[in-house]
Amino acid sequence: MLFVTAAAVAAFFAANGVSQDNGTGLRVAGAGKGRGAAKKGPPGPVPHLSDGHPDLTGIWNGFGGSGNDAPNMQPWAAKIVADHRANGGAEDYEARCLPGGPPRAAPYHTALFATPKLVLMLFEGNTHMYRQFFVDGSDHPANLKPTFYGDSRAHWEGDWLVVDTTSFFEKSWFDFAGTPHTKAMHLTEKFHRTDYGDMEMEDTIDDPGVFTKPYVIHRTTTLETGIEMTEYVCNENNQDPGHLDATIANHATGSEDLDKKILKQVPPMQARKAPAPPSGPTPHTDYGKVDFSGVWVPTSTVLPSDPSYQPAYKAIYDARKAQKGEGDPERICLPDGAVRVNPLPYKIVQRENMIVELWEGSTHSYRRFFLDGRQHNLDLEPESWTGQSIGKWDGDNLVVDTIGFNDKTWLDSTGKPHSSGMHLTERYRRPDLGHLAVDITIEDPKALTKAYSFTRTFTLAPKMELQEYVCQAILDGIL
Repeated sequence: MLFVTAAAVAAFFAANGVSQDNGTGLRVAGAGKGRGAAKKGPPGPVPHLSDGHPDLTGIWNGFGGSGNDAPNMQPWAAKIVADHRANGGAEDYEARCLPGGPPRAAPYHTALFATPKLVLMLFEGNTHMYRQFFVDGSDHPANLKPTFYGDSRAHWEGDWLVVDTTSFFEKSWFDFAGTPHTKAMHLTEKFHRTDYGDMEMEDTIDDPGVFTKPYVIHRTTTLETGIEMTEYVCNENNQDPGHLDATIANHATGSEDLDKKILKQVPPMQARKAPAPPSGPTPHTDYGKVDFSGVWVPTSTVLPSDPSYQPAYKAIYDARKAQKGEGDPERICLPDGAVRVNPLPYKIVQRENMIVELWEGSTHSYRRFFLDGRQHNLDLEPESWTGQSIGKWDGDNLVVDTIGFNDKTWLDSTGKPHSSGMHLTERYRRPDLGHLAVDITIEDPKALTKAYSFTRTFTLAPKMELQEYVCQAILDGIL
């Protein structure tokens, strides 16, 4: 990947229509709208959810942002921003493959995935992570641990979704200039879908320790119907932030001849104790299908047996076992892929035309299963860590067909390899309320002498919620 400084990004947005809004914030019109987006979205009426509220679901062009200085900063905060600019933005956590704290938005696409009780924000850029907006009437939990994305609780005010977020990690950057914030920062985001293809947003940052009055940002975005989001794995080519440390020290932009640090690894993820699964019948959706929604904990992470490998791949596997985990992509903050699981919980969020699987661990990312009748399109993305997943129903079972992998992931922590020709078939079954079974078949003639099949099981944890796990922050010693 390329390392983009805050100054460079500021120049990008300045060239795309950023202007001041009477000293109270920034009005962004047409800025950061993704890959060649129109200034006006496709026409049509606002779609609605089953509860009657506007449905914000869709892929939206980059929400925009600015590298300009925020107004009404305290002098100490203004000095920090000036220092960041003098260093060319080298301290920027986003350049280290760490999350850009909200309301910051990278100039990539962002998907919203809405249900009546939960709205997901799925990022294409930055760290390909997600945010959750709980629209279930709940309050912020007590004694929250500060995180990059904070804790978001939402409600409706007419046709506006109002998202209230608190408990931010104090060092995160919520804009491209690196404006500081305190532990008391309070963010209110408002989303209003004005018609089918257009949305307006208003962000208010209230932090008396930094600003003399609340900082208000107005933004607009358009719906993207002709482009699908692709997988962006920032850390894939950024496993050594040492050159950024040198950049900060030297007030330079870095150089290729800087000495690199010895590659570090994060410790293995430790499981959270799961509660006993509840009993009860298999739940169904209002459209008649089995409902897989919920937070699920894997009962095992290592595969039950070894695949039957071709000689070349058997040699790869033997070498990895001998190295005892050295070089494990999970340990250097790369994705687990579509087969491997870690001991931390997973969450399934379900709609009729798409299912999203959220990961707590590994890269805190997600998979999407498309159930809208589309076909695989490897011209869009021929190889990725998680592949392209198309789902269909077979009675009460969900069958997910996935192709388009790279060959970089391990099938489990022992180092089982696969080729880029791997074909993955998953059959999801929910026999009762508290249990989920996934029958998995891997076909990979280049790596395997025959198909490899096994069943993985999960138990429901109804009172457990995903926590923010940022592998790169652990790798860098920030958390």
